[in-house]
Amino acid sequence: MSLLSGLLDHMPPAIPDTDSPKVDSRPGPRLVLASHVERPGKFITGPHANAATATPEWRQARDQYLSHIMVCRSCYAPTGRHCSVGADLRASYDNTAMAAHQ
Repeated sequence: MSLLSGLLDHMPPAIPDTDSPKVDSRPGPRLVLASHVERPGKFITGPHANAATATPEWRQARDQYLSHIMVCRSCYAPTGRHCSVGADLRASYDNTAMAAHQ
C-alpha cells in the first residue's frame, strides 16, 4: 500500500454520468485587434547617448560627482539633497555636454 492510496481511501469513488458540471456550449467572446496604432517612441536617443562615447569632460564630471556622493554623509542623491560641494559637482555634471555636438 502506497501513501497515495492511503490518501485516496477517504475520497468517494468517481461514478460516470452523475452530476457532471454543466458546460456552456456557446463560444465565448473573442478579442480582435481593430487597427494597428502607431505610437512614437517615448525617448529617442542619439548615437552618442552613452558613457562609452561621451566626451572626456562629461566622464570626468560624472566620476567626480559620483565619487563625492558615495562617501559624503550629507549628500543623498535620490532626494536631491547635497552639501555645498556636492551641489557644485552636480551642477557641473548637469551642465557638461555629453556629446561633442551639443
